[in-house]
Amino acid sequence: MQQRCDQCRRPIQGEPVRTATRTLCDACGATFLGLAAGTLAGSGDVGQGIATAGWFERLRRRRRG
Repeated sequence: MQQRCDQCRRPIQGEPVRTATRTLCDACGATFLGLAAGTLAGSGDVGQGIATAGWFERLRRRRRG
């Protein structure tokens, strides 16, 4: 049985990104990791987390493309 992403419900291709409570596809995992990194770096600032998530996603897309 193929795993599905807990966020977007798409089938997961390859290795999933596992958090403490969820299993995510690569795209949703990149968003989650960017949000977490930005929030921690911005001392809990949600705006910083959102900005870092977008930056992190673009870096991962560029590296794969």
